[in-house]
Amino acid sequence: MSFEKQLLQFMAAANYRPMKQHELARALHVDSKGQRSDFRHELYGLEEAGKIVRQRQNRWSLPDTGNQVEGTLKIMAKGGAIFIPEQEGEPEIYIGDKNTGVALPDDKVAIEVFHSEYVERRRGKQQDLRAEGRVVKVIERASDQTVGLLRRTPYYSYVIPDAPGFKHDVRIGDTKDIPENHKVLVKLNVWTDPYQPLTGSILEDLGESSAPGVDIDSLLRGAGITEEFPADVVAEAEGLSGKITAEQLEGRRDLREAVTFTIDPETAKDYDDAVSLEPHPDGGWLLGVHIADVSTFVQPGTLIDKEAFRRGNSIYLVDRAVMMLPRELTTKVCSLNPENDHLSHSVELHLSPDGEILGYESFPSVIHSKARLTYTQVQKFIDGASDHGIPEIVVQRLENLCPLVRKTRVLRVANGSVEINTPEIEIKLNDQGKVEKMMPRSESKEAYQLVEECMLLANCAVAEILIAAEKPSIYRVHEEPDEEQWAAMGMELQALGIPKLPQSRQEINEAVKLAVGTAVEYTANLAILRNFKRAEYSSTQIGHFGLAFDDYTHFTSPIRRYPDLLVHRMLKAVETGQQLPISGDRIEEIAKHCNETEKQADGLERQSIEKKRMEYYSEIMNSSLTATFKGYIVSIKGKGMIVELPDSLQRGMVTFASITSDWLEANAEMTQAKTRGGKVRYTIGDEVEVALAKVDTARGFVDFTMADQVAAPSRRSRKPRIQPDLKTGKPRRQGRRRRR
Repeated sequence: MSFEKQLLQFMAAANYRPMKQHELARALHVDSKGQRSDFRHELYGLEEAGKIVRQRQNRWSLPDTGNQVEGTLKIMAKGGAIFIPEQEGEPEIYIGDKNTGVALPDDKVAIEVFHSEYVERRRGKQQDLRAEGRVVKVIERASDQTVGLLRRTPYYSYVIPDAPGFKHDVRIGDTKDIPENHKVLVKLNVWTDPYQPLTGSILEDLGESSAPGVDIDSLLRGAGITEEFPADVVAEAEGLSGKITAEQLEGRRDLREAVTFTIDPETAKDYDDAVSLEPHPDGGWLLGVHIADVSTFVQPGTLIDKEAFRRGNSIYLVDRAVMMLPRELTTKVCSLNPENDHLSHSVELHLSPDGEILGYESFPSVIHSKARLTYTQVQKFIDGASDHGIPEIVVQRLENLCPLVRKTRVLRVANGSVEINTPEIEIKLNDQGKVEKMMPRSESKEAYQLVEECMLLANCAVAEILIAAEKPSIYRVHEEPDEEQWAAMGMELQALGIPKLPQSRQEINEAVKLAVGTAVEYTANLAILRNFKRAEYSSTQIGHFGLAFDDYTHFTSPIRRYPDLLVHRMLKAVETGQQLPISGDRIEEIAKHCNETEKQADGLERQSIEKKRMEYYSEIMNSSLTATFKGYIVSIKGKGMIVELPDSLQRGMVTFASITSDWLEANAEMTQAKTRGGKVRYTIGDEVEVALAKVDTARGFVDFTMADQVAAPSRRSRKPRIQPDLKTGKPRRQGRRRRR
């Protein structure tokens, strides 16, 4: 009888109690060295197959399938993991380090749930049971590849993975003569035994780890993303011509005489939207929003289309952009470059003098952009500067467009649109890929809003056209917060001293107004934003909560978002009365795929910024100077407080244990830190001064300590105190003021 049958029969016995490996071997009379080796491999093979499970203290048994749950494992950088069940609404479950088995970050796994008692010793009283779990089976690996740093010992070579949650080094047999300290892409071998090393083979040498750009290259390759397009896709793109043919002009409205112009960032190389404004014959204004007609050049089923769908969207990283479409299309064929004829798809909106929408229509068009403006130029014009450099023919349009757009924005907010300034960070790098300047993004706010408002109007009009056609389409939707999110939002605002318990968009805006100009404005905005759901794509129109639109879609960026390209195809079909090119089921599949690629893009953008920020603070940490920073407490955890630095948006924890002046504990609502006597010492929103305590670039986190907790050196050896200037990236000394 095979070991498999022996083990399964033995464990299925009614009187069986979980045993350790050597106990099982003894019970089944496994004696010889060869038998023990075969027995051991069979044991771990059965575990990998999910036929048996390893319990606490390495005891083995049949799985309790009635107590198993499937889901995704999120491994935390500082230890342990969180299991996220597949079924919505089910609670997340903590998995200890010893119970993750052979699971790796983001694997789909089956876990066995159990309960364990834990005691909060500081209070001296036992609390309730909490749910925990152990991984019993890896159902599907998230990836069979990883990126990391190649290292060597006298006996073997190994790779330290970059991913913060990836805690296992990967043993490498053949290093292919790649030098140590190079970043490499590794293919992982099958791993079934947690007591044996994880092994793999090198697929690609990404370069020396400190070389410019290698850190971001590693980030992309670790996510399975290749910046370069396949050769056949590039060849197909190069075969397309931007020269407009007579056939392409058929059925298009000729707007080449109209004064159209683009407004983009100074560094932009592709221009996919232009605007125009003229008096309407029936009074009011005719606002034109003209979008590059990408769908004419990217036909369904082509190599370019398949690659664009696979990518889902462009990815904007700290040092580069990974485009959805080949640059031949984005910067030449489709881009609305000035002083050239371009195919476009236009939405014209009839607006009243007060900014109300009186009517709209959409149609294929051809335009000839008269000017390429930047946000900086337009902001100078708005601010009344005379050196904006905008052609007079465009200035005449802006003089009417700017006040009109302000009115449409006021109407949108009056209808309930939530107006919150989302904080963003701008990082400029030097030639070596190091941080040269880091600051909150403040790029021509009103100029940006001008373009944004025009695009919102066009997106709404297109959504209403598609809804009226009663045909399947893809929409941009945003659900309102659930009960838990509303409650958490209200609790945090109350803790900040804002007397609001929002239950609607209007009440959110009222809370925002109450916070404007106060010390807690920044933290209040964060408290609201983190309790919002994420906007997504869907084949079902449910409206957009944040913008207060009943009907909304994405139409204005087909160069960088696949859903916009799909909407262009659908809109053309509706306008021409043709059969829609795609089924409702397929649209839902595309929506789900694009939601995932968008999440991945947002995550990579965030990680690229975090990498550079971490390098910056690591250099400060390793310098001989002591630095302090102004920050705000944005949340409170069981072990400490999360502080965010507004100049860089860097977050880090100040542990209660590091504050030696008082014994602090979080309150039940996690909004305040109190002393044992009940005195409130810290509240979310408080401004604090902190210093760096630890910068862990490998695991991607920063710890702070309160500045007044930093041990003061003797007067003779005291280091100069500095406040880094994030605009220049250089330390700024704080000298004593001379007494007068």
